[in-house]
Amino acid sequence: MRALGWGGVLSALCIALSSCSGGLFYGGQARVGSLPPPPLSLIWQQRLDAPPQGNALDANPLLLQMSTSAALYAYDLWSGERLGKRRFDDGICGKPVGADDLLLFGTRGKKPALVAWDRREEETRWHIAGVFCLPSVARRDTLFVVSERGALRALDMKDGAHLWERALEGAVRVGPSVEDGRLFIGDGAGRVLALRVGDGSQAWRDSLDGAVRTRPLVGDGHLWVGTASGEIASLNAATGQVQWRTRIGGLPTPALARQRGVLAVGSVDRMVYGLDEDSGTLRWTFATEGVVRASPVGHGGVFYIASSDGHLYALDARQGQLLWKFRLDGPVWEDIALVGETLVVATEKKTLYVFGRR
Repeated sequence: MRALGWGGVLSALCIALSSCSGGLFYGGQARVGSLPPPPLSLIWQQRLDAPPQGNALDANPLLLQMSTSAALYAYDLWSGERLGKRRFDDGICGKPVGADDLLLFGTRGKKPALVAWDRREEETRWHIAGVFCLPSVARRDTLFVVSERGALRALDMKDGAHLWERALEGAVRVGPSVEDGRLFIGDGAGRVLALRVGDGSQAWRDSLDGAVRTRPLVGDGHLWVGTASGEIASLNAATGQVQWRTRIGGLPTPALARQRGVLAVGSVDRMVYGLDEDSGTLRWTFATEGVVRASPVGHGGVFYIASSDGHLYALDARQGQLLWKFRLDGPVWEDIALVGETLVVATEKKTLYVFGRR
């Protein structure tokens, strides 16, 4: 355990008085923190009752983690103290997402649904029937979700009211992204679409050689995606024109990370690839000893990678050099999360690790 410090003291006081948290699972708004450079210190670790379901979520000053047993845990981010646990009746599918005071997740029970659970009141605010196992994405007061049948819906986040719907032509394996008034999504037939968030109308469409298997990453007028055929592609975000394509060695991680002009992507071939974001040129590779399925995250010129080999790695973004690694107790399949000034990773051995500055 770490000493609380001023941030921890304020967090503890806030929770104790119930004046800031509003409930066991609601602490406020997600923060933007500054993770210290590696090597990182292990601040605390806790046991879950089952492997993780999705990555950790920021609920300042709390950390939330769902397990595959449909149990939601709330921890004090600074001390690691467990503050609450809530078990849901139906099995959870996909990756839970936090949006304002809601926790959004799909269920696969007798009556599958998308559930919007109010973290303040600790009750379901609304739900929609259907199979929704892909991560949703929010923009202001609108929520965008994709059903198993390939229907993209825009919902009012307050009450789940239907705003518009668009039928996609192929199966979708990854969630959408929203940027500058447009929603970007790829499907199983290799199509990449840009839709206007107001009504779902198409701004452009282009096609790649394989099924889209990474969530679109958007920035500085570009859009980057990876395909099932092991190709990373860059498109013009305004027009959809393909700018470059680079082949890597296998199925990519569900998301890419971007730092200082370099894209990082892991692969089932046990490698991590660093690509020049402007040209697609391979800058570097880094070999792990296991399959890399957890998406990398980038911060401060560093990429953090976790592998099924049971290690957490920190790599220099420009050179791909190993800066630090930590031996975990088992493989990692779910994404790493940046929560405030900490890095959070959970293993299949049911252990939640939080790293940062002591």
